[in-house]
Amino acid sequence: MDALTYIEKMAGKPIPPDSAKTEEWLSWYRGYVHTFHSYPMYNGMKSVQMQRKSMGMAKQVCESWANLLMNERCDIIMPDKAKEKFDEVVKASNFWLKANDGVEKSFALGIGAFVVSVRNLQKGAMSGIVQPTDKSYVNIDFVNRLKIKPITVENKEVTECAFITEDSDKTHVVVHLKGTDGKYLIHNAIISDGKLVDEYVFDTKSELPYFQIIRPNISSNILSQGYDPEIGISIFANSIDTLMAIDNKYDAFDFEYIGGRKRLFIKSELWNTVATDGGKKPVFDPNNTLFQVLPDNMATGQSLIKDESGELRADAYITGLNSELNTLSMKCGLGETYYKMNGSGVATATQVISENSTLYRSLKKHEILFENVLHKLTLAIIHAQNTWTKKPIGDVKSEDIKIVFDDSIIEDKGAEMERDKADVSAGLMSNVEYRMKWYGEDEETAIKNIREYMLDSLINRYLPALTQGAITPEDFCIKVYGEATPERVAYIREFALAGSVSDMAPLYDGDETGSGDIDDESQEN
Repeated sequence: MDALTYIEKMAGKPIPPDSAKTEEWLSWYRGYVHTFHSYPMYNGMKSVQMQRKSMGMAKQVCESWANLLMNERCDIIMPDKAKEKFDEVVKASNFWLKANDGVEKSFALGIGAFVVSVRNLQKGAMSGIVQPTDKSYVNIDFVNRLKIKPITVENKEVTECAFITEDSDKTHVVVHLKGTDGKYLIHNAIISDGKLVDEYVFDTKSELPYFQIIRPNISSNILSQGYDPEIGISIFANSIDTLMAIDNKYDAFDFEYIGGRKRLFIKSELWNTVATDGGKKPVFDPNNTLFQVLPDNMATGQSLIKDESGELRADAYITGLNSELNTLSMKCGLGETYYKMNGSGVATATQVISENSTLYRSLKKHEILFENVLHKLTLAIIHAQNTWTKKPIGDVKSEDIKIVFDDSIIEDKGAEMERDKADVSAGLMSNVEYRMKWYGEDEETAIKNIREYMLDSLINRYLPALTQGAITPEDFCIKVYGEATPERVAYIREFALAGSVSDMAPLYDGDETGSGDIDDESQEN
């Protein structure tokens, strides 16, 4: 029995083959494609095997997307108490480092997966019931495409999947399948020498899978009977010709310097001098490639030393490389001028991009998919931590989870923050909205922090309205303190009456005319 046979047995159906060009994509990601970077060249006498130099731009493109999508400013927001415990879990798993690496490899090979697992569980010897221990903990790993076997795809999402890890003497197979009750069962097996040597089933008790597939949010043009259109393609899958053109020009650029380097051609009569013992010794260092000896049959009258220095065409090659780099960045969704060849290497764009640019639209398109992935992964982590460890995170509603991406390249964060501060001062934006936007807090947390750290500001904001009678003491208490207790309302009422606005007392008592008892006034009239 091999891994694929076991997976098909557990799934109860055959697994379609993966017809994606994974090996080719992997070769370009590594920066060396044997059929391209190794090539023969005839020098007039024999064929010499050459090695073409590589700029490694396929990996550079994937790194760029990983840095844009999953950097240190990306965060998962939830209520404060749960957030603190959740951050401990993801930090212990080194999740954000794995996430950046996972995005890079997923963009290179088309797909990848985050997988949630629980370690150090205890299984009853007699009952077989799995229970958490004091040492149980949740771990999050990334798995690359070479180890993934999608089983079921529903609505363009992989809902059942298997993961294969091969050691030197055994193969680990983990199969995530839905049970009859809609909850996921994880089948774990170890295969060695074609035999099933160990197997157990873990009931997650979760209707959410303990894995999430990530991929570039681009449509696959590899059409087959399998799952290829649903599971994605490499971000540079349709840019192979451009990668070839870049490496051709880069290799030729380097050869231009080799062929054009300075050389001094010296007649053989100058190469050696006669020593005192009658022998000859070299005048020039024979290991210095700057010098080259001319044959003895050179025509008379020629200079003994001839300087041959080629003229370098560096600017022409840089122009050609920049043209190809523009094409590559455009085809990979990074815009037309994301990469630029300068005097010291390839630089990336650092300027703020506009909202109608190719990069902006591509970035937002990928964020749609990654927001959904991170949201579901967060729910799975919380479920696993609450169910299978003794350090629960607590109940967190789906709507309380917010995924925050880094959009600093899209807009100047400092300038936008200053504009929002001005809007708060002008009353066009509330402090709550400001904290929710810039501190990633939910509304309840933002209100709590404002009342804790900005009470004086709240009082000063609503005090004029109170003293002018625009709001009642009850409304003032609610807006400033969040509640209108009888004691606090009485205190605020006393404060307002004791101030310079004692004429507003009738208003607080419900008499909008301020003239006293309405019935008595009517009787006098």
